[in-house]
Amino acid sequence: MRLPNPYSLEETLEKLRHGLTAVSNEDALTLLEKAITKASDDRSYAKQFEETLLRGSTIEIRDCLSCFGDYFERSQDAPPYYPHHDAVNGIDCALYAILFDVAYPDTRQDHQ
Repeated sequence: MRLPNPYSLEETLEKLRHGLTAVSNEDALTLLEKAITKASDDRSYAKQFEETLLRGSTIEIRDCLSCFGDYFERSQDAPPYYPHHDAVNGIDCALYAILFDVAYPDTRQDHQ
């Protein structure tokens, strides 16, 4: 499912950081910062990263972040069992929460 993103890249990143910080998802924050650093050093990746955050789907997010780990990796013996998988899902969930709030503002849980 794709939801329109009315935000700029900078606004999207700020909202992602805020959302991931609010739920204390340090692994997803770390992965997001790695992607931001790579985007600042690699023009091709920067374009892919921006397109993914502004218009991408769940599959495109997985693909964009695949340079940092295998989404379908084997589990580890101790928690976290799927660190890259969980971090990617954290970013994906945070992004869709932001976009869902914009697309359907009357469905927010904290809306009175």
